[in-house]
Amino acid sequence: MANDPNDTDDDLEQPLLGDTTEESLLDGHRRGEIWTESLDYEPIQSRAFAYQKKQQLQIQRHLYGFTGVTLAKWLITLTIGFLVGMVAYVISTHQELVTIYKKRGIMLALNNGYGIWVAFAGYCAFGILVVVIASCLVIFWTPAAAGGGVTLVMAYLNGNDVPDFFCKSTLFAKIIGTLCTVSSGLPIGQEGPMVHIGGGIASSLTWMQNYLPRPRRTEGSGKSGHGPFGWLIPRSVVFDFHNDYDRREFISAGAAAGLAAAFGSPIGGVLFALEEASSFWSKKVMWRSLLATSIATLVLSWLHEKEFSFALPGTMSFHNLKPEFVLGDLPLFVITSAVTGAIGSLVNAVHAWLGKNIRPPSDRKYKRLVEAIVVTFIIIVMMFVLAHFFGTCHYIPEGEVDVEEFWFQFTCPDTEEGPGMYNDLASLYLAVPRQTIQKLFRLEKGNSPAFAKTTLGVHFVSWFIIFSLAYGIATPGGIFLPCMVVGSSCGGLLGLCFKILFPSGDVQPGLHALIGATAMLASMFRTSISVVVIIVEGTGGIDFILPLILAVVISNWVAHHLHHESAYEIDLDSLGTVTFLHNEPSHGMIPMTAKEIMSPDVKCLPEVVSVSQVKELLTTTRHNGFPVLRYTSNTPNGGPTTQGTFVGLILRHQLLLLLEEREWIEVDYQKTIIPTQESSELHDRVWELDYQMRIYHHLHHPHRRYLSSRAEEVKLLNLDKEELDVDAGQQKYDGNVAPPQQNGIFPVQASAAETPQQNSGEARVSSEENVIVIPVQQPIEETPSQNGDAIAVAPRRRRIKALDLRPFMNCAPLTVREECSAQRVFIIFRTLGLRHLCVVDAYNRPVGMITRKNIAAAHRRTHQVAKTGDPTNMYHRP
Repeated sequence: MANDPNDTDDDLEQPLLGDTTEESLLDGHRRGEIWTESLDYEPIQSRAFAYQKKQQLQIQRHLYGFTGVTLAKWLITLTIGFLVGMVAYVISTHQELVTIYKKRGIMLALNNGYGIWVAFAGYCAFGILVVVIASCLVIFWTPAAAGGGVTLVMAYLNGNDVPDFFCKSTLFAKIIGTLCTVSSGLPIGQEGPMVHIGGGIASSLTWMQNYLPRPRRTEGSGKSGHGPFGWLIPRSVVFDFHNDYDRREFISAGAAAGLAAAFGSPIGGVLFALEEASSFWSKKVMWRSLLATSIATLVLSWLHEKEFSFALPGTMSFHNLKPEFVLGDLPLFVITSAVTGAIGSLVNAVHAWLGKNIRPPSDRKYKRLVEAIVVTFIIIVMMFVLAHFFGTCHYIPEGEVDVEEFWFQFTCPDTEEGPGMYNDLASLYLAVPRQTIQKLFRLEKGNSPAFAKTTLGVHFVSWFIIFSLAYGIATPGGIFLPCMVVGSSCGGLLGLCFKILFPSGDVQPGLHALIGATAMLASMFRTSISVVVIIVEGTGGIDFILPLILAVVISNWVAHHLHHESAYEIDLDSLGTVTFLHNEPSHGMIPMTAKEIMSPDVKCLPEVVSVSQVKELLTTTRHNGFPVLRYTSNTPNGGPTTQGTFVGLILRHQLLLLLEEREWIEVDYQKTIIPTQESSELHDRVWELDYQMRIYHHLHHPHRRYLSSRAEEVKLLNLDKEELDVDAGQQKYDGNVAPPQQNGIFPVQASAAETPQQNSGEARVSSEENVIVIPVQQPIEETPSQNGDAIAVAPRRRRIKALDLRPFMNCAPLTVREECSAQRVFIIFRTLGLRHLCVVDAYNRPVGMITRKNIAAAHRRTHQVAKTGDPTNMYHRP
């Protein structure tokens, strides 16, 4: 709302400030660039909405006093959990089956004498093929499906509308792409994509676009219509699922269910949504998340066990370790946690460096595709070469039932008797990451470990390298399990070394692998409680909760001092156009005030505004919120105030809908009569318009609401000047005020005895004290008569079209004084999920506007000052 585009609160990020044609915007979006706009988490408290709610409360409820909305919400929550569990089962089963068949193909080539290089060629060709499919889906069709998606889920739940992120095409591409990626052999998991898939399923179930009424201008008819199924569900029910506030709750539950299904951890999924994913939490969200995670985990457990069982063993359960550790083991736990914590911070640093210096930009589509192919080829080459030259052959341990699933013979010789032999390094490389982690957790304290120390050392170093290469390519995929593989491999190696150094001790290498995996997760993502619960539930290791808590604390402390940013923060910074508000404000914002961080020069509107003025404002600016002012007669000479008082806030899409529906009144161009008394006469059309305003973004550019902020959107309405102005001809000036026609939203009440001063430029309250008369400054035209006398003739009395904003504007938006602390502004804005926060002076006159861009910019400046120690740029607006 500032004149400076770099300091605007238009909720559009910087890439939109240049060429804003539809083609350029869509081309930029296809290039992988993301334009975001803020979500309306704060409900619009308009007079029309309040009146409609009062009317609904007077209507008798249906079944036992309820309308069924609450029941519908719980049924949708159950459906979210069920569908997420089904998808998780399909992905995990598909990965395991493909892995088994790929191993069979390798052994078939080796047993038939084709040699290892033929086996490598077949394995590599299949891996590159599925990676190309996944990359093409992401690069050329749905860029929003790239990566794990956890970062963008966090951004959405923080208040950013990410284009196409939750549309059905992205959900489809995410599922298919994840199936391809986890089958390729890359060190990429499905845990991050499951969070995105869970949120996408929740969004799709609450996106009832076919039940919404169609604007009449969209259909080209004179009446508003409905979708093909609009008659099935009442309007009030549809609205409860189509506002950003309620959809946020379902998406939070879906994200929690996705992670819970990935790890078999229902409580951990809820805590993950609380600690990381969701920025706004409530008891209602907690209950919905718990129900969704429980159903998702139960469905996954039932499908895996092939029978209905309420047992939740977790996807990484193990039973070999014993809770036997003493106080003397504490220093060893600290060393393992610190080392793996440092490795986690190193992974983040390498990922940030590769993203800035090596990886091709998102608009270089074919380079990104080539990068994915080259990385896949390098990783598969490393696996085969290292397994062939550094792998050690061992006899398969007795009692192992998953011989074909994990233990892999590779180039080891056949045995006539016994269980056979396996290549330990090939088994670690070519197995499903979940199975690799389980085997490392089962490292016992006996004298014959399943993996040699050299094998674990090579596996740890090589997996760190290939994980860093694969982390960030243009495919769907997560990094939870791969980073746990790095941590467990490092921890198991340290455990074997501790066992040699302290032969008399009771060192369990598997316990150190468990600590290393936990510390690796905590150091990369800087999480605490949720990591402990996820590991405990996913592994069934409740007896090891104290060492796990110690691992989280130590690794977080080490990683924070080595590399300040977490994996989520690095990805958010790389997006550039997503404005994320963190949980706490920086200490440097305490001495700053709202006046120092706000955008000045606010564009305001009166309560009744001409259509031409609205058209010009929407065409020349890209702002999404406009303060509404009321002008009163409180000057000493009875004239109008030069600055009106703040009475409400109107959003851009509300103005666009009023223009689209041609809902205006006719007022006199020379004098504007503004009734200030609130009338109780609300027409049904007002409720219809208010409802359409609340679902505007679901009917206009669904999932791409940033397109509604371009100037071309106003031009598409075809508002011609001839349509806006109605010339009433030239009349002699008699000082009377021609009242507007009584066809507006409210009946305009004007006193017949009202006679304002002719063109005095003053405003006064009529005898009824509900009409403010604000004359427009226009000189009286004098026309000479036939005898030479001058006759005062009023200028051409034009009746123009105007919009009455009072029924639809937010009548109770939050405001702060310009002296308010910036830290307090941050807390208010972040806690309440605001989109606009108006700054007013002592007379309640708007002097500026604060949006998430202003707060994020101030937050970054204070952090920069803390790093450099130079406070000169703290109060400088970028």
